[in-house]
Amino acid sequence: PGFHGFLQSEHEVALPCIRKLVAASSFTKPKVLTATSTLKFIPEELAVFCRDFRLLRFYFHENGLAPQAFRVANAIAQAREAAAWLGDAGKGHDGWSCPAEAPSEGEEEEEEEGSAATLLFESLHDWEKELKRLGAEGWRVSAINERFDMAPSLPRYLWVPSWLLDHDLKRTFAHFEEHRVPRLCWHHPGGGDLLRAASFHPASEPGSEDVRCLEALLLGGRGPCVLADTSELPTLADIQLAHLRLRALCLPGLGTPPDPTLCSPTPQTLEPSDRDLNCLLASLVQLLGDPHARSLPGFQSLVQREWVAAGHPFPLRLGLLQRDTPREEAPVFLLFLDCTWQLLRQFPVAFGFTEAYLLALHDSSFAPYSSTFLFSCQRQRGQGTPVSGGCRRGSAAGGLPPVWVWGLRYSRQQRARFRNPRGGPPPEATHPPNPARLLDSWPELGPGQVLVLAKGSLAPQAFPWRSSRPSPLPACRIPSLESPGAPRPSPSAPGLLLPCALGPSLRLWGRCYLRGLPEAQHGRFAPSLAGLAEELQLLQERLSSWQAQGPLLPKPTSTPLAPSQ
Repeated sequence: PGFHGFLQSEHEVALPCIRKLVAASSFTKPKVLTATSTLKFIPEELAVFCRDFRLLRFYFHENGLAPQAFRVANAIAQAREAAAWLGDAGKGHDGWSCPAEAPSEGEEEEEEEGSAATLLFESLHDWEKELKRLGAEGWRVSAINERFDMAPSLPRYLWVPSWLLDHDLKRTFAHFEEHRVPRLCWHHPGGGDLLRAASFHPASEPGSEDVRCLEALLLGGRGPCVLADTSELPTLADIQLAHLRLRALCLPGLGTPPDPTLCSPTPQTLEPSDRDLNCLLASLVQLLGDPHARSLPGFQSLVQREWVAAGHPFPLRLGLLQRDTPREEAPVFLLFLDCTWQLLRQFPVAFGFTEAYLLALHDSSFAPYSSTFLFSCQRQRGQGTPVSGGCRRGSAAGGLPPVWVWGLRYSRQQRARFRNPRGGPPPEATHPPNPARLLDSWPELGPGQVLVLAKGSLAPQAFPWRSSRPSPLPACRIPSLESPGAPRPSPSAPGLLLPCALGPSLRLWGRCYLRGLPEAQHGRFAPSLAGLAEELQLLQERLSSWQAQGPLLPKPTSTPLAPSQ
């Protein structure tokens, strides 16, 4: 009774969010605790290193829990290891269904603008509604994967060319990694289409009919097709290594030895195609070119479509699987949130949400109260079965709501800070320049031509199933935004964002990464009401010390001041 959300205090942490427990004493070195640890000293302090960059320090006072410090420390260590909540999800899974705060009459409109306006892309209606908003003529919603028998990691519904029948579409799945065929993910108002797909299967040998269906899917009578080469982007091991080094820089170690994984990249057993960096690229392209994606419901719908429904393996990449799974941790989604924060900092009035919202989404990715980050694809989410198994079948996503039901964790006042008061509504009927104009230097290009974008240049490319060489056209260099004299946003493109990626233009997301450093927090920001009270007390103490020193008098000068001065 009277329940109004949970995990609202900065001193509360979900067990899966704990990365490391350290027991400390003034008489010995700190020790990292595990479920099988044997402490040979009575801990005076327990440090909780969180995956969301928080560092919580709990002291055992003499008149409090000091006599039970040993038992408390070991109990928390054992509970944390037992909370491999994806592996043990079947045990008491229904107990996670915490009731949302019932909206009052004044909150109904707010809920409609937020979570209720977010498309989850679990129904045919959501896919048709978004396709209509995009105005993508020549495309339709296909239910060919409704039973997940064509591609288990793809969503139920796909955007495919209208003239391509499902019978012909079935021929294309076997020729791509994990059967993840090309499909539309965004339509540019100027006429361009953004497609995403896995790489071609190396053992694929399509016959003549399959070739016809493949080219109809990729080209379909449209203009030149540009393939973006993602081999130049950081690998999953690079992303994980960078994240570990960032954590080592931003979180003090309390004298504990460094993590050996900081010295070498994390081993990768298999990098799923089209489920990691393609999520990042497709989302950033839409953030830069679609004002609707920069609104609060539009951004949530973007994450839901390009990450959740598209099959990004959140449990593996966020390191939430703690048992019987290979280490494939690489926080690609957190990298996307960092990129979004960089854009928000450079274009504050272009977004309908705030840094507080991004921080809440960052922290919620480690909290086991929503179905959004608990599963790796729409098929598992519908069955209520995570990657490692164990969830009981019966209710979709195990009865857990999506993360967009913010009332579970945040109060109405906190949710009000998610919206940017300076961010205006998305502009109407604004058409950014068509990216196809980059090809104006090649007027001889037409429908059916294939180009590859690699190392900053566009060059002709042939499909792997064609033995003929590409047309002998010279490569076209694409100017970088960071090069001298590079084009910048013009008044004719009000909906397009062209950010600067030079070193001086990038910043460290201090409010997120420096939360574990108390000295970095004082006087700079306060992430909560308790933080505001702490800063206020600090300022009052400084003011009192200055007042005790007496008034600050100006230094004497050689020339006396006139009375009028």
